[in-house]
Parts: sequence; C-alpha cells; structure tokens
Amino acid sequence: MSDTARESVSRERAVSRAMLRAAMHAASVDSTSATDVDLGRFVASRSADALWLSARPLTTSAGASTPGATGVLGTALTTVAQSMLRDASPLARVIIVGEAHSLGVVARQAAYFPIEIAVCAIEGSSLTSVTAAPHPVRREPAAAHIELGNTIRSAGADVVIEHGVVAGEVNGLEVARVVDEDGVARLRIGVGMHDRETFRMLHGDDASVDHLRDVVSHVAQHRADGAPAHPLNRLAPERALRAAVVASPGRIAARAVHVAEPPVERANLKDSVPCVAIAHMADGAEAVVVFTAGVMVDAVPFAADARDRLNSRARLLIVADARNVLPTQQRLAEMLSQPASFVSA
Repeated sequence: MSDTARESVSRERAVSRAMLRAAMHAASVDSTSATDVDLGRFVASRSADALWLSARPLTTSAGASTPGATGVLGTALTTVAQSMLRDASPLARVIIVGEAHSLGVVARQAAYFPIEIAVCAIEGSSLTSVTAAPHPVRREPAAAHIELGNTIRSAGADVVIEHGVVAGEVNGLEVARVVDEDGVARLRIGVGMHDRETFRMLHGDDASVDHLRDVVSHVAQHRADGAPAHPLNRLAPERALRAAVVASPGRIAARAVHVAEPPVERANLKDSVPCVAIAHMADGAEAVVVFTAGVMVDAVPFAADARDRLNSRARLLIVADARNVLPTQQRLAEMLSQPASFVSA
C-alpha cells in the first residue's frame, strides 16, 4: 500500500472512530472507557460486553472501498464467536452503526441470530434503529427473454434465471445474458458487461447460436476439472462447485439439486459471492444449499437469508472446502436460531 493510500485509510479510520464515539454518546455510553478493536476492514470499539462497529468498510489496498455494508455483519458475528471461544467475559451485544440506506439487509440478516444485535443510523446527535428490508419481490422474465433462453440452451450453456435476469452459464461462469435495449430483447455474449460490449462491437447486434456455441466450447475447456490455471477458471469458483453438484447430486447425499436465486442480487462477476440451490435429499427432506469459495465472513448470514427467502422450514447446508471452514464459522452456523451445517462436496 502506498503512503497516500495509508494516509487515506488513516483518515477514514479517524472518521469512523469519531462516528462511533458520537453514537455511544447518543446512547449515553461513556466512550472514554471503550477499547479500540482492530477488525481489518472495519473500525470497532468494545465497551463492557458490547461491540460497537462502523458499517463503513475502510479503503482496500487496491484503492477502492467495498460498496454498501458487505461483510460487516459477518465480521461482527465472527468477533462475537471468537470471544465466546476464547474470552472469560465474552461479548453479548453488537451495535452496528452506519447509513440507514445501506443497512436494511444487514438488519434483516441480524434477526436470524438469537443474540442482541442493534443496527442503527446516526444522524446528528440521534441514534435510530434501522428497519429490516423485506426480501425483494420476485421478478419473472418477459416472454421474449425466456425465448432467448432457449437459444442459450441450444448452444450448450445452462440457463440460469436470477432476479428476472436470463443468463447462460458454462460450469458456473456466465457467458451470455439477455438484456433489453430500446424495448427489444437481445442476447449479448461475453463474460461480464465489458466483454459483452466488446463482442457486440466485433460481431454486431445479432449474435447467432453458432457464435455462442463457439464461446461455450472455448470456456468449457478452461472450466473442466483439472484444466490448467486460467482467468476463466478463477472466476466464480462457488458457481463452478454448484454446477458440479447439480450434475452429481450424490456429492451432498441428494437425489436432485436445482439452481435457485440468491437473496440479494450479485453486483458483478469479478467478486466471489455465495450462490444458492434447492436440494431434494436422499432421506426425503428438502434443503436450501449455499455454495461458497474461500473464507467468506458473510457466508452464514447469507445462507440464513437464502433459507428465509426460499423455504424457512428447510434444512440449511453450506457447501465449502473443508480447509476453509474455520471453528468460528462452525460456531456461527450453530448460533443461528435454526442452525446450519457445513458440508464438503
């Protein structure tokens, strides 16, 4: 990190600490007795058995801050779980403070845990509770988009529909998407928005099945098991895992596994974000299955949110590489009002 970036992070940290002190003052808590806690991307303070946490992530070493409040709840819960495992006087309460417009989903996900979590917005000298955001209304694709989905399928890609968007995936990687342009449904080929625009500039507005079939064949080579490292197989590893389990449900002791939409829309293809499926297990139970890659601090809250949206009474499975399941994550899965289980595939 450059000196300029360090100075920027230092300024952001100071602003977040000042916000936390103001929030404590608004809640009549003596901030002078609080202890600063280093939580990496988030600024926090501990006062007695309470953790006060700023929802605004600090600028990353890459020079960009993560939008919204992504990661703040997982970070808070991980800190609580660690204190339960290690401290003689563990944390019992969490207060997350930030801007109301970015915390509705955080407030909704916090409700899945039977511990005291307050999600608040500070305005001037007032601290107010943030209302949990409802799940988004399901959007059905237009008939013309569904028809182009048939074109995607005929080219050999899997059709995935999430939040009303029809896309084509190859072993979990999106290679095409149906978009509306001037009221006309069009099939755009490419991995991500910029790649789709480049493909359109090279091949014009009317992409053919043969164009897409060539892309599917090329991507499939790089997404196959055992393929050498390549940018195309570094993207969306959690979706590659989902595609493998959909093809072989027995890997998680299921009879059938079907793709399902996540509780929140994916912002881009670059970031690794959990994805979701519905499984009909071998024992006859239905399960909501969430797939993750790497160590994701928000995996458990995200998974609980997915279950609440799809089937609140279902079993909840989180599929991850065993090397990436830390004791604190296991603890978080057990802390849910309806516990989840981590499994490997």
